[in-house]
Amino acid sequence: MDSNSGEVYLLEYKLSDETQVFLRFNNINDRDGCHISLDMYKAQLGPVTQAVLQRILNKFSGEVVTS
Repeated sequence: MDSNSGEVYLLEYKLSDETQVFLRFNNINDRDGCHISLDMYKAQLGPVTQAVLQRILNKFSGEVVTS
């Protein structure tokens, strides 16, 4: 439903080096899932770097729009 609506969902996230990134998704569930996964990674495994962000972002069909 969301993917056909043409809406874009954004997520603002701060990496471990304090870099602020904006992520774009076509589906609200992908945005929320990515956010949860990033926070779980940080809590359980350590700092969220650019490489970690990209790996998780790819799983949720998102893209970085600015950093």
